[in-house]
Order: sequence, then C-alpha cells, then structure tokens
Amino acid sequence: MRITSLNLQGLLDWDHRSPRIVAALRRLDPDVVLFQEDVYLPDVSPWSPVAMLNRELRYPHRHESITRLQQGRVHPLYREGLGLLSKHPVVATEALVLRHEAEDPHERIVQVVDVAADDGTWPLVNVHLSVRDAFALEHLGELRRILAARGEQRILGGDFNVDHLERHRALLGQGVLTTEVASYESHPGTDETDDYFLVPPGWRIERVQVSADDLSDHRAITVDLERA
Repeated sequence: MRITSLNLQGLLDWDHRSPRIVAALRRLDPDVVLFQEDVYLPDVSPWSPVAMLNRELRYPHRHESITRLQQGRVHPLYREGLGLLSKHPVVATEALVLRHEAEDPHERIVQVVDVAADDGTWPLVNVHLSVRDAFALEHLGELRRILAARGEQRILGGDFNVDHLERHRALLGQGVLTTEVASYESHPGTDETDDYFLVPPGWRIERVQVSADDLSDHRAITVDLERA
C-alpha cells in the first residue's frame, strides 16, 4: 500500500500550486492520499481544494471532514479540516475532536479511516496536531489512549507539528516513525520535520519518499507499507 500525506496550506496561491500537486500525485500514484488544512472558503471557491484536485486525479473515493470554524487573518471566518482520496473503498470514517486547552490557538480533529484493499482492511488515522509542541504532544497522547481503549492498532499519518518526534519515544509505543528509517525535513521554511507516518506492529515501512518544495509550505511524505 502506498500512502501519501500532504498539508495543503489551504487555498493559498492555489492556481500556481494545484497543477504541481496534481503532477506530483500522478507521478507517485499513491493508493491513499491524506490531506491536512483542507478548507472551505466560499468567498474564494465553492469547492474544497481536495474536491478540486480530484477533478483531475479522479480517485473513486473522496472523504472530507471540514469541521472546524476558524478565525483567520486573511479570512475573518473560515472552515478547515482533513480530507482523503482513495483508490480503494473507504468503508468507515470518523472525525474525532481532540481536547482543547485554553491557551491553544487551534482546535484539532483527527480523521479515523478504514480502507478496504484486496488484502484486507487498512486502519488509518489522518492527523493534524497543534502548532505548539506541548499541545501537539498532549493531542498525540490522547489519540493513543483512545486507540488503546478501543484495542486498535492504526497507521497514523499527517502533520504532527512536532520537530524530531522520534525524541518522544515514550509516546510512540512500539510504532516505527518514518524518520527512524529515513532522514528528511518536511517543513523547509523552518528546517523542521513535522510530517510523519507512525506505523504499528503488523506493518513495516518499505520505502519513504519526500517531495520537492513547490507543492505547499510542507513537503509531501509518501510511504510504501507492507503487512509484516
């Protein structure tokens, strides 16, 4: 299974970036694409960026959770969330709201997804955690507690917003991070690595690919995974 994650950076400079995103995803040809910062800005477009990308990409399955109403600098009020495209049927999705601390400038959700492939169900979580490390680590801990309570092992992918997440090994359990098998930076503007896949036992990372800098303020991260 090939899975790509990309923080879309909303609709900023969209006419310039969207052809590059489409071309990159066509080259990579992932089975599933996880998107963060999927927005709905009706004064800019009646369609989300994921919906517009899929006019070109034509994935048969599209799911979006644009659940957060945000105050912005350019747009006084906008809607933001997570989205995905899949070649395989998406048999279940769930948007979970994470706890919000009073001092955290952002509210966050995760998108829990079951994808039905030929070799069985692939359990995924599309994540976009807080922009501050302390809050992001609290979110990750909360998510892992939720999954533990459900008895679930899921592949986590997205924008974790924590540089060098591998330093927080106690939060990762037995999972393997993409930065533990490949060295890369995913946020070139700050020379940080904020985007990862966290792969639990039962799957293994065969390959990690990192995109060029012209898609977004983040680089796209692509993993090839196999069942262990």
